[in-house]
Amino acid sequence: MKPPRSSQNPSRNLRRAFVPHFNLTRYNFRDELENVLLKYLKLKPCTTVTTAESYDLPKCITLLHNRGFQPISLIPDEIITFKHHCNGNTGDVMILGQSGSIICWGFDETTVNQNILKLVEDARKNPLDSDEFESEDMDYVELENKPQLESIESEFANNAAIKYLDTSFLVGDLILINSTDSGTGLLHKAAFSSGFSRSTKLAVLENAMERHIFETRIITEKVSKGVRLNLKRGDALKSIGRLFLIRGKLNLYSELIETPDLYWSEPQLEKIFKETSKYLDIGPRINILNSKLDYSTEETRALMNVLSEKNSTVLELIIIYLIAFELCFELYHFYEKYWLDSKSQLDQNKKLKS
Repeated sequence: MKPPRSSQNPSRNLRRAFVPHFNLTRYNFRDELENVLLKYLKLKPCTTVTTAESYDLPKCITLLHNRGFQPISLIPDEIITFKHHCNGNTGDVMILGQSGSIICWGFDETTVNQNILKLVEDARKNPLDSDEFESEDMDYVELENKPQLESIESEFANNAAIKYLDTSFLVGDLILINSTDSGTGLLHKAAFSSGFSRSTKLAVLENAMERHIFETRIITEKVSKGVRLNLKRGDALKSIGRLFLIRGKLNLYSELIETPDLYWSEPQLEKIFKETSKYLDIGPRINILNSKLDYSTEETRALMNVLSEKNSTVLELIIIYLIAFELCFELYHFYEKYWLDSKSQLDQNKKLKS
């Protein structure tokens, strides 16, 4: 399996230049908080990879059991998670069924590609080609026990940011996971994972849209130059079908444009999910993609109208030729019936007179 491609477009990069979370910049202690967290906690990678339209979670569980793992259903029918050990590192791996994504906490992209993706490769539904995978990474630190929390609280006692350490949040490009309660920590990771997978899932659709634009741009340029198109109506129908499929995956067949039902009943998880989505510019990116879909659909329909007019012209010419042929046929019958019959009658009369 080829390594997943990381997005090179800054608009799709998980690392953003602004931090709208908890209004930390208002107090001007973001950098100080990051430094304290990094002083006491180990920096780890979090890697997100979207490999398919979705995952068959029951099949994932079976495959993992067969390989000796102990997966648990963290959120029924939505997220399963299991512990993974590799190269001396231990981390949580989360598989999001509906988004077709795997989020690995504590493992870099190379490890994910070589050791983790293949574990549930056979459980993918509508798998993407390897060159269509989307992957992103972020850094995080994790409060794993009370002593770590107490050490940071003593160091940061006089700072207003201390009140945020009882939960998980984003500060700069860094994620803090509070896992002093392991169950709560897993749920916080799940909320972040949902936000990250939302971004890579959206990136897959953005890339599909870019490929469509690249393919149709050549046709548009030919039209602008008055070059005759060697385009069939079937090709135009396939093009508009691709656009409808992208729009459906964006707006109808997934939860990309809405908050998952679980988070409505869990205010803290909903807050993490929404802030992560805001941080990743999910809303503006969805609006931009829908705008591109609107324009491209209009463009394709215009091409279909041109092809329809072309077909109509051909049909009109065929009808004209048929009418002309029928007219010639009738004229021949008229000639045969009246002219030849009249001539034959005259010849007979001449013979009788003679």
